[in-house]
Amino acid sequence: MPSGKQPTVRMRRIGSALRQAREAKGMKLSTACRLYGRSAGWFSTVENGTQAVTPYELADLLDFYEVSDGLLRESLLHLAQQPRLKGWQRPYEGRISAAALDLMSLECESRLVRAFHPTIIPGLLQTKDYARALFEVGNPVYSGRTPALLDFRMDRQKVLTGPNPPEFMAVIHESVLHHQMGSASVMQAQLRQLAEWAHWPHVHIHVLPFSKSAYLGLSESFLLLTLRPPGTLTVAVLEHLARSLFVDNEEELARFIKVFDRLFGAALGEGESLKLLEGVASHA
Repeated sequence: MPSGKQPTVRMRRIGSALRQAREAKGMKLSTACRLYGRSAGWFSTVENGTQAVTPYELADLLDFYEVSDGLLRESLLHLAQQPRLKGWQRPYEGRISAAALDLMSLECESRLVRAFHPTIIPGLLQTKDYARALFEVGNPVYSGRTPALLDFRMDRQKVLTGPNPPEFMAVIHESVLHHQMGSASVMQAQLRQLAEWAHWPHVHIHVLPFSKSAYLGLSESFLLLTLRPPGTLTVAVLEHLARSLFVDNEEELARFIKVFDRLFGAALGEGESLKLLEGVASHA
């Protein structure tokens, strides 16, 4: 397959997984080159997402790194088989779904994460008890998988607490602060945690007030993930009842970005949002 100077989101997803597999083996790039018989340049471009690999090459590399995880393996091979398609869908299935693996990988590769949530606290900012309350309401998609899902969600949050975290911008509707998830004490702890997050320099929380509720008609919840170089790549992620939709078509992305900008413009500033958040938390 041809090498391209501009990566695609799919190629970045595959390259990131291969880099992680190599590092999990404790293998330096020079060692991988020597043992696998390919140049450092080839490995670097593959891991950076600027060099596409065929499904056969990918399967061979996964064997080389001894990646036996069926879900991860199938997920990556699926992406490699359809590199020219725009966007992809992932059903929620198994202990941790391919959709969750894709999302976590892209979050780790991002320099900017923008989130709009009209009904719940964004996943990256949820406390464990708040997330548990969401998982335990009876959605058949999550049936019997709460412990694994909770561990995975907490692992995802490490992207904000580790070195070189992305900028995180969230627009949430004011009603989210009043929706009780779990007990009153669970909700109070979540609000206090949210206020603490808001003091972090790379976390920006903006509340869309009740007076601007007409803006809720613009969109359902979504994420915009802008990846680090190489390339200037952004992907939108929409979560539905039984699947996630990943959108990287430029025209569709432009609409999502425009909608987020409108929501952001209608929301309160960070200072006003924090004041409102702390006020609700103190009375919860």
